Amino acid sequence: MTNFLRRDRRLLLIAAFASALGLAVADFATWIELDIASIYGVPLVLAAITRSRRLLWSLTIVLGVTTFVVYALQMPHGAFSLHEPYFVNRVLDVVANVVTAAMLDVWIRSVVVREAQMRLLDEQNRKLEVANAELVLREAQIARQSVELEQRRREAEEASGRKTRLLASVSHDIRAPLNAIHLTANVIRRSAGDPRLAAQMPPMIERLQQTASSLLEAVSDLLDVASFDAGRIQRHDSIFAPAELVCEKCDDVLALAQSKSLRLDVDVAAAPPLLLTDRAKLGRVLSNLLTNAIKFTDTGTVRVAAGIDDDGSVRIAVADTGIGIAPERVARLFDDYGQISDSRTRGPGWGLGLGICRRVIDLLGGTIAAESVPGQGSTFTVRLPATCVVARYDPLPLARSRAAPPN
Repeated sequence: MTNFLRRDRRLLLIAAFASALGLAVADFATWIELDIASIYGVPLVLAAITRSRRLLWSLTIVLGVTTFVVYALQMPHGAFSLHEPYFVNRVLDVVANVVTAAMLDVWIRSVVVREAQMRLLDEQNRKLEVANAELVLREAQIARQSVELEQRRREAEEASGRKTRLLASVSHDIRAPLNAIHLTANVIRRSAGDPRLAAQMPPMIERLQQTASSLLEAVSDLLDVASFDAGRIQRHDSIFAPAELVCEKCDDVLALAQSKSLRLDVDVAAAPPLLLTDRAKLGRVLSNLLTNAIKFTDTGTVRVAAGIDDDGSVRIAVADTGIGIAPERVARLFDDYGQISDSRTRGPGWGLGLGICRRVIDLLGGTIAAESVPGQGSTFTVRLPATCVVARYDPLPLARSRAAPPN
């Protein structure tokens, strides 16, 4: 109803003026006995509905003046008196109109105040709704942050525990080869001047070299982890042939495979001729995967294959027929220090190698994944993005097989 009155305010104004004009004209045309001024409150009510106080009081003044003007024109000459009944009646009519206007003025003020309060209340309600929505979002964000912080706290505690176990393992795994190197070096020094012990020198030197290489590999892993944590690892890209890199790394571990009578198969027939990436880091990952495959394979074959997938990405896979990995450990295989928590499953070691491999492949923009069946073997697959390929491959018969010499 209020909206309707607001929209039709002009019509109400016209009606109020028309009513006032009609009543005034009627007053002129009627006898003195007919008290038209008594219904002058009708246009005042119409004016009040428009919420215009100025219009209300303007009509009140106009109607009051009109009442006395009409009375003066209607009364015969010499009949006017302050106590004359019709004059008193007109005075009472004007007073009634003024009182009516005053009451309507109060009503208009109260309505305006109430509407203002309603608008203010609506605005405050909207603000409260917005604030409540923001509060709900904030609470949800705080809840998510609490969950994330709790997860990070657990991860930090777990990482701290792994590092603590790492330090405990380092104290033994570094001290043992250092002691072996020290003792072997003393034996070599004492045997150097004795010609009778000359025949024992090559095996001791070989053992000394192997121990030093093992120690160097362990220290290199620790330094790599520290460098990654400090953010000091950088890429040094170059163009090279991946087939040559695969063959080179297989040549490095061929003697180790032959010492365990393992077959080492290499298939690089579909490998791209040239790659643009960090050759040294990719070679480090490949060496680690080959060494692990041979270490945990007692009989059978270790196979290396390189090629290009349908989406253009480069794939290098190292598969073995070794002891395999339990399914519950595959998901955490590439975590830092992942092997420390359960070294009995995959043998001795700190578990740094695969974590470093994951970080290196991430640095190269690729991915590394593992698939394994306990008792049947494992397959580690490295994928590099298609942007690393600088030339499409020309399938040449580069596949070859290497096997340990027959006993």
